[in-house]
Amino acid sequence: MPSDRRRPPYESSRPEDSSAGDPLERSASQPTPSPRGGPSAREEPPVLRHEPPGPREDPPEGRRPPVTPASPWAMPPFTAPSPQEPSSDGTGTEPDRTGTQGPAPASSEGRPRRPVPPDKLVATGPPRKPSRARRPYSSPAPKDPPPAGRIGDEPGGTSRDDGAGIPAAGPGAPTAPLGGGRYPTEPPSALRRSTPVRGRRRRRGVVSAVAVLAVAVGLGVGVWQWILIPATGGLRLAAGESGTGDDVFAVPAGATGSTQVLNAVAAAGDTIVAVGSDTTSPVPRPLFLVSADGGESWRLGDVTGQGGPDAGPSTVGRVTGGAGRWLAVENGAMGGPTRGMWVSTDGSRWTLVPADRLAGFRPQDRVTDLARTESGFVAVGSTVVGGVSGPMAWISPDGMNWTRLESRDLGPVDSVRGIVSVAARGDTVVALADHPDGDSAVVLRSTDGGRTWTGADTVVADVRPRTGSLVAVSDGFVLVPLWQRTDAGDVPVHCSKDGARWSRCGSIGGLPRDSTGVSEVASSSAGLTALVETGFTRYRVHTSEDGRSWRARTDLSVPGAMRAAAVSDAGTLVIGGDRSHSDVDNRLMLMAGPRDGRLEPVDLDGIDGLVRPARETARIAAGDGRYVAVGTAAGDAGIWTSADGKRWEAAGSASALGGPRRQELRDVARGGRGWIAVGSTMRDSVTVVPLIVTSADGLDWDRAEGGEAFAPADQHHFLAPHAVAAGEAGYVLAGEDRDAGTAVPVLWFTSDLKRYTRVKKLPEGGAGVRIHDVAAVQGGYVAVGGVGTPQHEEGVVWTSDDGLNWTASARVSPPEARSAGLRHAVAFGPRVIAAGAARTDSGWRAFAAVSEDGGVSWEYVWLPTEDAAAVHDLAATAEGLVAVGWHGRSADSDSAVWTSEDGFEWQRQEPTQATMSGPGAQWLGAVAISGGDVVAVGRSTTYRTDHLTLWRTTLHR
Repeated sequence: MPSDRRRPPYESSRPEDSSAGDPLERSASQPTPSPRGGPSAREEPPVLRHEPPGPREDPPEGRRPPVTPASPWAMPPFTAPSPQEPSSDGTGTEPDRTGTQGPAPASSEGRPRRPVPPDKLVATGPPRKPSRARRPYSSPAPKDPPPAGRIGDEPGGTSRDDGAGIPAAGPGAPTAPLGGGRYPTEPPSALRRSTPVRGRRRRRGVVSAVAVLAVAVGLGVGVWQWILIPATGGLRLAAGESGTGDDVFAVPAGATGSTQVLNAVAAAGDTIVAVGSDTTSPVPRPLFLVSADGGESWRLGDVTGQGGPDAGPSTVGRVTGGAGRWLAVENGAMGGPTRGMWVSTDGSRWTLVPADRLAGFRPQDRVTDLARTESGFVAVGSTVVGGVSGPMAWISPDGMNWTRLESRDLGPVDSVRGIVSVAARGDTVVALADHPDGDSAVVLRSTDGGRTWTGADTVVADVRPRTGSLVAVSDGFVLVPLWQRTDAGDVPVHCSKDGARWSRCGSIGGLPRDSTGVSEVASSSAGLTALVETGFTRYRVHTSEDGRSWRARTDLSVPGAMRAAAVSDAGTLVIGGDRSHSDVDNRLMLMAGPRDGRLEPVDLDGIDGLVRPARETARIAAGDGRYVAVGTAAGDAGIWTSADGKRWEAAGSASALGGPRRQELRDVARGGRGWIAVGSTMRDSVTVVPLIVTSADGLDWDRAEGGEAFAPADQHHFLAPHAVAAGEAGYVLAGEDRDAGTAVPVLWFTSDLKRYTRVKKLPEGGAGVRIHDVAAVQGGYVAVGGVGTPQHEEGVVWTSDDGLNWTASARVSPPEARSAGLRHAVAFGPRVIAAGAARTDSGWRAFAAVSEDGGVSWEYVWLPTEDAAAVHDLAATAEGLVAVGWHGRSADSDSAVWTSEDGFEWQRQEPTQATMSGPGAQWLGAVAISGGDVVAVGRSTTYRTDHLTLWRTTLHR
């Protein structure tokens, strides 16, 4: 994918007219190669907007809004620090059977670490005799069975020539993953089909993850009690070797694939804070850049209270502060699944406000602007009143504790709509709201810090209010209309001493024909500054002492979109936005200097922790004597192969994996006709379509053309697969089809990796269903997922004999769960094993579901853990099952591994290596088994760091 990734130059001039080394011991002799070698409209200019997997332009109407990017990753992952740990004692070393002391907590805030890995979860109560013996089922042996070797042996993945393949697994945790994992296990030879019935629970004895209900004597009340005890036997994993995978799964030199945007800048004294978002990593993060010396130097701030697999809000839209208190707010709706408010005492160290402190923000509310008052903060926006947008405001003394005002106290909706801008001087607060006629601004005023409001009858005609158009000055308030201008090239300016009485006091004139007007306005004790867009990527700085007379200062030519400005009390002007380095690389941009002089670009590349490459190993599979991992590398799809799980090489050509805009691969499987990897690519700036690549040997890959089967319908902007399974009849792909307002599951089938058929008839039409994973099982296929909202989800199971005709089984949900969905599935002998996440009275818990009749009926077991946990992938072998994921608090999670010999009894192991536990968040996201060898990949992250993890180990009894 040819592109210029160099830092573009900036131009600044006076206007002519003054009126206008592999940590896993990769040897130097075997290096790991890197993957594959106009003028603006009158009202609104084109603006860079970011929607995964690539940037697009904003709609032409309305003020250029703060950008709210969605993560380009199916699963929000994060990563934690990946220190260079000392070399392992050697693969194959088993942990002490009596357990060893684990690491101490990383900090006083961290949760207690389990001192004895692995552990087993046992229910209290009298044991009952099991109804039948438990033994692992064996898959049919391959023609040339591989030895169960140690790490370093060549993998012995199996796959029959008749097309029997590797079952697929898909999306992982309750909060994120889409994708699937492949396993070198043959599907079983027989599978029953019968009428769907409700899953039954069988009696069994004391087992590692099954609860026994103890009835309190004399009360008749069921009580669940859990005890965590060390595991003393069963299927286990050796400590193995782990380390960072950054060099193993390398990205091209100089490439990053960053997806960063900057939305707002604020200044108070010498402190300047710029805010935005970074969705480069699967773990999106809010961005806070801070200068404590008036713009001379910059650093990345710190954020606590969020991160990990459940990353939380990531897009900061507005920021304000001063006098030892700062507040930032997320873009858009406040009452959704992620509410975003952050507080700080210095603009550098930020803390996410807990959701239970934001009860005053309801699902229909929208926050548009903030102001720092003498008594605290005021937030303004809109709510829904009688089916239309009405005004809304909230006040807080500290940003943590909020009081919601009544919309009716701000003004009736027949004269006042949503509030879009606010400014404060002391405790005098002035706000601008939309008028029902759409062409005027309604002025609201408060003299007590926002507690009470007046002035709903004050209207400024011919001014369309925009966020940021109202500022406070030393002697009152100034209103500068944004993205408006007269035919003569002027922007009228309005002034008020007290916010109650307004008059036109001046104008910003001399705008060229291509200008769309003022894009940003900022004020401080040094005066006012307006940023005028004079043409495409061209700007001019105008300054004023009082808003009445304005003077053109500096012309700028900037290859990007500038959407924020602030002025320090010392007169330093900072403007910011973001620019495209290439078709898959969007980075922040800041310029700073005297507001009446030359502005210079800030060297953001030198800020520690700001820029991190886009890279992900989404899934890994084993077969045909090799491992294959798929994902993304700096915005292009990535494939890596290895014979031993240690030394990896990039595979696939640029023509197969690259191209304009973004590409990614989400899953991989091997079947009788060879390998297939599935994901997505961008057909244009807004349309995502399937990316399918195939290979006979796992080394040379070609892009498949699916024809009409892969063509999205009109007005549908997203059609792509995220999971694949290979069975005896062929390959099944699962994905999603979206239009502007809905999303439905999609299934495809191919018998030969050449001709693809989209399944036309889904059970119940697929309405509201999300299919996360597909698996090849004996005699057919199983698809698993969920239906409903995250708070009220039920597990979905579909079965098929041929991959083309599908039937829905009964919904799957553990009896104690209030909400539950399935995320992964794998065949294990005649059984189907699924993993999911359930919401119970005690929080989110991971569970396994076992079916012995091909997915028709199910039994449930909880996976042992004392904290929240999630499974990201499942693998099966003749010896048993391995599940990988995480457990703990999201921002401080550790990698987790569960093993089972039969799918019913599970043991948890806690890897204690530095890349899989410790400060920050760690998890394992994909796993594959070959013979007795196990290879898993994951992430280790903090707010500042983001590393891939590679773990190689072996199975033992």
